[in-house]
Amino acid sequence: MSRIRQLLLVAHTHHDVGYTNSPRIIDRQHERIVSEVLSLCDASPGQGPDRFRWTFEVSRPVLRFLAHASADDVARLRRQVRAGDIAVTGGYLNMTQLPSTWEFETAYDALSAFAAAGIPVRTEQHGDVNGIAWGTIPAMRRAGIERLVMALNPDHGRAPFPQPSAFWWEGPSGERLFTLLSTHYGYGEEWGIVDGDCDLAERRIRAFVDELEKRDDYPFDSVVVHAGNDNRWPTTAHLDIVRHWNERHPDVPMRTATIDDALDVLQGHPASAGLPVYRGEWSDWWAHGHGSTAREVAVYREARSFARAAQASHALVLLDGTGTPALATVLGYRRGPVLLRSPAELLDDLAHVDEQLLLFGEHTWGSWETYSKPHSNLSHSHWNAKAGFAYDAFDHARDLAIEGLYRLAAAGSEHAPGDVRASGILVFNPSERERTEPIAAEIDGARRVRVVATVPPFGLSLLQTPDAAHEQRRGRVIETARYRVEVDPAAGGVVSLLDKRTGRELVDSSAAHALGAVVCETVPSTSTHPMVTRSPKDFHPEDPGPDFERTVATGADEPVITETDTATEISWTTSVPGLLDARGTLVLYAGTELVDYDVHIAKPESFAPRACSSPSRSPRTRPSSFSRPPAPSMSPVPSNCRTRARTGTRFNTPSACAVRRAASCGAASMLRSCNSADSTRGSGRARSMLLSVTSTAGS
Repeated sequence: MSRIRQLLLVAHTHHDVGYTNSPRIIDRQHERIVSEVLSLCDASPGQGPDRFRWTFEVSRPVLRFLAHASADDVARLRRQVRAGDIAVTGGYLNMTQLPSTWEFETAYDALSAFAAAGIPVRTEQHGDVNGIAWGTIPAMRRAGIERLVMALNPDHGRAPFPQPSAFWWEGPSGERLFTLLSTHYGYGEEWGIVDGDCDLAERRIRAFVDELEKRDDYPFDSVVVHAGNDNRWPTTAHLDIVRHWNERHPDVPMRTATIDDALDVLQGHPASAGLPVYRGEWSDWWAHGHGSTAREVAVYREARSFARAAQASHALVLLDGTGTPALATVLGYRRGPVLLRSPAELLDDLAHVDEQLLLFGEHTWGSWETYSKPHSNLSHSHWNAKAGFAYDAFDHARDLAIEGLYRLAAAGSEHAPGDVRASGILVFNPSERERTEPIAAEIDGARRVRVVATVPPFGLSLLQTPDAAHEQRRGRVIETARYRVEVDPAAGGVVSLLDKRTGRELVDSSAAHALGAVVCETVPSTSTHPMVTRSPKDFHPEDPGPDFERTVATGADEPVITETDTATEISWTTSVPGLLDARGTLVLYAGTELVDYDVHIAKPESFAPRACSSPSRSPRTRPSSFSRPPAPSMSPVPSNCRTRARTGTRFNTPSACAVRRAASCGAASMLRSCNSADSTRGSGRARSMLLSVTSTAGS
């Protein structure tokens, strides 16, 4: 039990890219907040407990400010940071766990702009999100960040410990972060602090302190209180709270502080050395958005793959010498480039793709009225803007990748195979290891073929286009020298996958449904759960959601079998009437042990709680997180969402080659290998950059 002797009031805005307004509006306004904060700091007199001090919760608005500000304004910011009136933190945005190693590294690399401006960054702070990937710890430490604040929102989630608490979080290689699990940042508005409601704030803060002093597990005599909420414009209203409180509670004084200052106080307390140490994943409970927008998430992941291929191919061209490909004369989706970018244009476009990927991976998925007014113009505009980040990244990354592939093929280097103008399928491997992967390619805009490509590291392979001839029939069994597969649409999918070499049956016959079957869960109309009858916020781990009606998608039509020289595939259709239609396709490749299993789902838009999944069981399948796939025996931070990523989900963790942009555009400094999570096939397959090449490759 600890007596609280000091309250540290940390003013900030919680950064949502959207929510309270369109992302198109909000993102620009946050940059303008920086100028407003500088003016408020300049106007604040003295160094008393009620001096205006401010923390930028994330780095993006300040990075944008540095890019556009005058030298005098940059000097003002630097001066106020060094004076302790402003803290700049290191998290780019409040991210989901969608971003890959490459995206997080890009975000941390951007912090070099602060070092160049003489602005120290010591802390990373987040709000809303319920966790952050374990692999960010070494990335933070490399960026000079030693402390983490998580002011998480417990709605639909769970804090690993009572809020507030502190602990040391240990990374994969033993690095540690002093970690403050703070109170919900939204208390700043709920308690009346940001609006200057002195009576309400006094009551709520007094009750908070009284409860905190009853705890045996809070060792500090100081505590952080947040003065902020979603996209709040900075004002001085919270300073009235400081003056009012100190007049009435001189025994527990309150003062304004930046988050750096507040953590210096906590970390300097003798109790900090004895805090518990936790090592492992801190998975985020908040996956609502990802699950509700599968199509856009798929586009985002494909954009990320194209971006990596683009960076790798352009870097290799710079290393080997520029080739001049034949240029197209039509601005076509399935054509080569009509012109080649300059080095400056290349850097700008690559940076633009990085930005769009990070904006999509940010946590805001919908406006504050998406649930109550799903058909409003704001709800539709908000989603249009959010989805636009993914499609913008896809369009530009794909265009960059196509240009890079054409340039690399024309460079005449060791990476280019013979006469690349010959007819065939040209496949690029943007990773540092040889890859053997199934490839699906479109030929002449008329047909799709499947082949298996083996491509050397950072290399190209030209594959012969398979013959168009194929046989098609109806049936339930396909077979190669390695596997025998049986499908039963009435059971939802694959009922047998026999490894003929070992005699092992790979499908669990005791399961309630077939392998790859689509399972749809819906809330029954008769449900009396409070999240249905009262508020959607009444859905917590300690107050589990309503019972679901579980339905397996089934079908009656006989599957279609297609055989070519390179592959044998079996396709079938299933449905849950009124809810979804699905098509499953399993492919066996001749002469290999590779198996592809794709499930395509078409479902009407629905605003009711609903979940679709394709669960399976495999003791060696590991969902991958940033930097590395966690081992099943790994001890996570308590109460993290270990089940957020279910076994059986296909994760797209692209190849380990990322190319970093150096100001000099020097290729050697652009090419860098990452610790990719795709070192085992179970964690996901990298998509190769591929393009169909004919005798008129330039057109």
